[in-house]
Amino acid sequence: MNDQQQGAFQKQEPVLGVIIPVFNTTRFFSVLLQKLQHIQKTIHPWKMEILIVDDGSNPPVQPILFPGLLIHQLRHSRNLGKGRALKTGFHFFSGRPEVEAIITMDADLQHPPEYIPAMVRALRSSGADVVLGYRKRIPGVMPFHRILSNLLTSLIISLLVGRLIRDSQCGFRLYRKQVLYQLPMERNGFHLESELALRLGWRKVSMAFVEIPTVYQGQPSAIRNVADTLDFIFLIAKLSFQRWFGHV
Repeated sequence: MNDQQQGAFQKQEPVLGVIIPVFNTTRFFSVLLQKLQHIQKTIHPWKMEILIVDDGSNPPVQPILFPGLLIHQLRHSRNLGKGRALKTGFHFFSGRPEVEAIITMDADLQHPPEYIPAMVRALRSSGADVVLGYRKRIPGVMPFHRILSNLLTSLIISLLVGRLIRDSQCGFRLYRKQVLYQLPMERNGFHLESELALRLGWRKVSMAFVEIPTVYQGQPSAIRNVADTLDFIFLIAKLSFQRWFGHV
């Protein structure tokens, strides 16, 4: 490598990776990408790269081109779960030293992209390693069963880690890459987000919180009340057992 090539490599722009899992939900893509295009200018010096992970949608998500955005797409041949889609995204960015941080967000605008700059500011101003979005539990806006589930899981996780986790089920998060990639990840469903909250709390990782609007778009929920409650209990028991032996 000559001096000119080395200098170009050293000046490579830092990247913010944005992972968006998708399963049969593309009707908000146009608005979502417009918003991401707009906020690209507000997160300097980071350059945004977007990864859309199609988790077995039927029909498959079509190739996407959007002016001013660098978009990658990956696809699972069948539906493997939101957690698995996130892990596919994490793996995609793992070998990229220029990627300094990673955003995870949903494709249905429940995680408003215009709050990404606030999360970036919180990360920089607080020195935190993770910024977690959280929603107010507003009756009539958030369905009652979601309020109850969110309240209970957030309370249980907060008690287990000894600090307040405002919204353990909100997947709108910003991670510093070096912290995220130190965490074991076992779950393949949406409980991966609770698993990560537990591991972050037990490892005493510094966190900041940004309030986001409570938005529901009328999409059918993937949550199965009884089965997923039992799965959450199993997750808590398994991770607590692992922690007892020092594996967190």
